[in-house]
Amino acid sequence: MGPEQVQQLCIETLAKGPDITAIEGWTDNSRPSGLMITFSSGARLWTGVTTANADSVASTASTDVAPGTAPPLPALFDSAGKITPICAEEYLTAVLLAARAPDVTSAYSYSSTTPRRHSGIGIRLADGTRAFLPFVYTAAHGKRPAARAFTIDATF
Repeated sequence: MGPEQVQQLCIETLAKGPDITAIEGWTDNSRPSGLMITFSSGARLWTGVTTANADSVASTASTDVAPGTAPPLPALFDSAGKITPICAEEYLTAVLLAARAPDVTSAYSYSSTTPRRHSGIGIRLADGTRAFLPFVYTAAHGKRPAARAFTIDATF
């Protein structure tokens, strides 16, 4: 499965999240596939979408959660009504798993793996493909994203 197919799968699956009000494909010069997710607070998150076949990805310690054991949806917002990157990772991972899409065999948040350089989520697909959705930009309601990619706000 290529990045465009994963992008479409994620648009269909993540749209089922109760705190996700809009999701659409997004691209720029260096990222041909990505997602722009708008949450119920008006905050927005942009992710890239890249893929690798099973043979090209080294096996990692499994912290994946299989769809049959989908965790309950975690809280997305903190007590101030803001989203942290870790909360976004956990929430989006849980939404992917709760949807029980046949193409998704497991998913994980980058914060569940060590060491972590960037925020994002990973997905293992039934055909052996691994998909990676690194967080590229964030923006609080009414704000613009940072001018530089991978400058992620502590809360948004």
